[in-house]
Amino acid sequence: MLEKLAELSKSPLGNPTRLAIALYLLSRNRATFSSLREALNLTAGNLEFHLKALEEAGIVRTYYGFGRRPRKFVELTDEGVKELGEALRILREAVRND
Repeated sequence: MLEKLAELSKSPLGNPTRLAIALYLLSRNRATFSSLREALNLTAGNLEFHLKALEEAGIVRTYYGFGRRPRKFVELTDEGVKELGEALRILREAVRND
């Protein structure tokens, strides 16, 4: 089990903030940058830093939409859903075995 936890710690989702972002997005189709920032109580710079890492790993996708004003949207990718499922499985096993 320690091997799996060590593996998870090397994953982008091994970071608590990035895991929280993925969990928040899992329950929604998408979120705006500002709603995500407010929900997780992050600064814009901190959120941008974590989103960049998640996007580089293929876990989230960001894009701009336009209405009355431009907005940045964030959504979990199919790969992100798989990665999150694996991370949650590892965490469940760790809790059961502890």
